[in-house]
Amino acid sequence: MNFFKNMLSSEGKVSSKRFVTFVCLLFMLIGYTANLFWDFTIESDLFQSLQWIVMAGLGFTAAENFSPKSGEEVVEEEPEPSRTTVTHEYDYEDDYEDEI
Repeated sequence: MNFFKNMLSSEGKVSSKRFVTFVCLLFMLIGYTANLFWDFTIESDLFQSLQWIVMAGLGFTAAENFSPKSGEEVVEEEPEPSRTTVTHEYDYEDDYEDEI
């Protein structure tokens, strides 16, 4: 039981995203096994919906690790001007002469 608690929690509190993702993954595995061994038919729309929920849940859970933690101050740097060298200038007046 302690294994599931550690797997589904982060820093001592249970994550609902991880729990829902785990339950949907469990349902997918049960449906896949039932279809494979006992010829129990699972609707493809239901199976694909569970797949999308699992993929989105894993993506959101992984994205949490890259977001700043609450309490961390985000330091914004002052933008610097670019150091682009102008090698030539375009004469726009030639374009207008052709139209007249």
